[in-house]
Amino acid sequence: MRTLRRALGWALAILCCAWLAGARADSGLLSDLQSSHVKITTGFTGQHVFVFGSTTTPGDIVIRVTSPDETEVLSRKGRVGPFWLKRGKLSIGHVPGLVYLLSNRPLNEIADRATLTRYGLTFQATLATAQVGGAPANGFEDWQAAFERLKRGQRLFRKIERGVRLEGGRLFSADFPLPAKLPVGLYRLDVYAFRNGVLSARHEGTLRVDEVGVERWLSWVTQQHAWAFGMLFTLLSVALGVSLSMVLRRGRARRS
Repeated sequence: MRTLRRALGWALAILCCAWLAGARADSGLLSDLQSSHVKITTGFTGQHVFVFGSTTTPGDIVIRVTSPDETEVLSRKGRVGPFWLKRGKLSIGHVPGLVYLLSNRPLNEIADRATLTRYGLTFQATLATAQVGGAPANGFEDWQAAFERLKRGQRLFRKIERGVRLEGGRLFSADFPLPAKLPVGLYRLDVYAFRNGVLSARHEGTLRVDEVGVERWLSWVTQQHAWAFGMLFTLLSVALGVSLSMVLRRGRARRS
């Protein structure tokens, strides 16, 4: 099944790249998505996204996928006598909720670290632009590492080396899995072409991730009317508890 999907993907890539090349032959780097819209519905368990494109000069390809920025709060526990208590809290904002880095070979073989950092192709470069609020206990570097570990554990920060496939030196494709729980909004897909460690071309694209149906309504209610949603949830919980209690009482009354 996976082989068939790749074959169909390559056929689509060749046809689309031929059409794109005729439309924008002077761009040097062309890329597109098989589907530019991910719809989160009931029972959504994740989805594979297929990227394809072409470049005018052979070289290396790196794809950076980023979701809209988010703000997260990290807390740290420390030992105070026999107890473990919270001893630090840090708010980290202006950081994408999801960052994927895909390449046809290890990044350190494509370009030096300074070049990768300049174009945001490391997790450290992504966190370097974060807006930090609070008082970190042992320096921001420690919190950067903790944040990266957290995101990696959630599979929201991923480095997929050899995740880009090259064909004939000029055609490329990649498919990556999005997890079941992921940020919504307009994603960016930045495709970089490198030759001998130097950036030769760059192309920008977008991917929209939206909740549809009931999920979209619930998300809107919880964000725009959180207090009303909380009250409604509480009332429903109380009503459910009362109903179960009445059912149990009737059951006992019948048995007696």
